[in-house]
Amino acid sequence: MSLPFTDILHTDDRTPFTESFDFEAGGAEHPVLASGAGPGVIVMHELPGFVPEFWRLARWIEAAGFRVYAPALYDGPGTPLEELHQIHGRVGGMARACISREIRLFAKEGGSPVSDWLRGLARHVHGECGGPGAAAIGLCLTGNFAWSVAVEPSVKAAVAGEPALPFNNAASIHLQPEEAEALKARDDLKVMALRFAGDPSCKAERFSALESLLGETLETRVLPDEAKNPRGNPFPHAVLTKDLIAEDGQPTFEAARDVLGFLTDRLKA
Repeated sequence: MSLPFTDILHTDDRTPFTESFDFEAGGAEHPVLASGAGPGVIVMHELPGFVPEFWRLARWIEAAGFRVYAPALYDGPGTPLEELHQIHGRVGGMARACISREIRLFAKEGGSPVSDWLRGLARHVHGECGGPGAAAIGLCLTGNFAWSVAVEPSVKAAVAGEPALPFNNAASIHLQPEEAEALKARDDLKVMALRFAGDPSCKAERFSALESLLGETLETRVLPDEAKNPRGNPFPHAVLTKDLIAEDGQPTFEAARDVLGFLTDRLKA
């Protein structure tokens, strides 16, 4: 008997989405790429941008029966589709993130203004897709945004992969005090957080701080460093994308299976 989602996870479609629209909220506006049908899931790109492994993850979620929204957080409205599909690379991605006024990479306390825009997008997604609610998935640079978006009541599930912000305070969860209180008060939310044990950009202190805030609302996955893809990043980091080994039984592969099950339980029950 095959495990859940096996057929989906054994596909390797890295084709970027071709449907796009500009979304404005709170004085900010960015393009959003979308595909699929079903409850809405926002999947936020990591530091380099829309790398091929990002699209593989997005296509897995789409195939599991969700409408997936991929906001282009480094790009402004009207950006041509071919530019949205570009792989920006780690250096280019860092440069674009550093000049963004909406993403605060080094703020030891507080959050990033982009969270307000993302919460507006979550409301739009739920309104368009219906169902019990929406979900948000953040990766690396956007990992923390998964739970900051979840302050919005329409978000019923959040997945944070290797949340890396801020870069200079390992124990910070990158929230304003009022955001933290609102998140703590959510009794209809579940959050999943994933990291490699030795990830230098997402250390145990951040998960401990998140556990102190969320308690039983949070479930975590901490993977052994040796489970990373040797052809991935130079250090254990991207659990669901570049450092994933797409083979049954591999911890990263089973983590992706857990994410699909988590979304299904929360949005399709």
